[in-house]
Amino acid sequence: MKNGGTAVGPKKTKERDYLFDNVKAVMLFLVALGHVVNVYMRDGAVEFTLIKYIYLFHMPVFAFVTGYFSKNPDRSREKAVTGALFPYILLQGIYILMARGMILLGLASFNTDIFNGSILLPSSAFYYLLAVFFWKLLQKDLFRFRYPLVLSLILGLLISLTKQEEFHTGYGAVFSLLIFFTAGVMCQPEMIRKLREFPRWIGVLILLIGIPVAFFTPYGIHSIRLTYEAEGFSDAQGILWRILFYAVAFLMGAAVIQLMPARRTWISGIGKASLIVYAGSTFLSPHAYILIASVLKLRSSRVLNLAGMIVFSAVLVSVCSIPVFGRLYDLIMDTIRKILLLPAETPQKTKRGRK
Repeated sequence: MKNGGTAVGPKKTKERDYLFDNVKAVMLFLVALGHVVNVYMRDGAVEFTLIKYIYLFHMPVFAFVTGYFSKNPDRSREKAVTGALFPYILLQGIYILMARGMILLGLASFNTDIFNGSILLPSSAFYYLLAVFFWKLLQKDLFRFRYPLVLSLILGLLISLTKQEEFHTGYGAVFSLLIFFTAGVMCQPEMIRKLREFPRWIGVLILLIGIPVAFFTPYGIHSIRLTYEAEGFSDAQGILWRILFYAVAFLMGAAVIQLMPARRTWISGIGKASLIVYAGSTFLSPHAYILIASVLKLRSSRVLNLAGMIVFSAVLVSVCSIPVFGRLYDLIMDTIRKILLLPAETPQKTKRGRK
């Protein structure tokens, strides 16, 4: 078909970035695994080191990827409420109801000491959605500063000086992970391409070096939701550990991005359904595994228990990525938007008067 001599073809759709789908898939697996291992981390050095290793980089990578796909500050601000705040309120609300019910029935004892049942001060893993809301809302203002990365670093180091524990549990990650979000926004595709040109052995070596780092550093080095004081650090110690955490997280995150395949793989669907998988992992991990492990008596063998945690986490993220769950979630969110939001205004075509 031609219009004024110019051929008009079908509109090209932007090709999906499978590299970051694959990255998110691995990080989601580590989220689920981390939730489970956290319950058993006192069983031995392997479990304790594994949880510290996971926490060194998995949430920083999520924050970086979120920033990487938030290049347009106006669109970020426009989508902050519907894309982050609404999901947070829905999922956190369900989590609170489920947690209160399980605690009341005596079915949950894990982390009940820090559970506060609050929408405003989340103690659940859904704090990340609240952080995303604030990042997207404030992104445009953040980048009005001459050095947004330096500002993000300063805020990330200073936030944990506060003595307000509940506030920090709910909002500490907004500031302590901000540097990774900011770096993601500033990172260009050409930088990723150059990173992936490095020899693969460098990425492997960095991830291997992360093992002794996790083994020898304190558990609280990765803390993004507890204050320095709560982790037993002085203010100076906390700032120094936070700096080391930032350096290690950037290096390990870069290694993951370098090593992940950029083509569509069998795990790409998990990364594509990241929000649903994240929600499923939060609701079912570790509680579902605790029940399974109890029935199958997996804790009688540490090797069997570790294998069970890995298999459970892999199956969990795979099942949660089934498209039907995504369609159900979209239906619920569309209904919420229609109830709470005014219909979007459609631009009216203006008629030109004849001269």
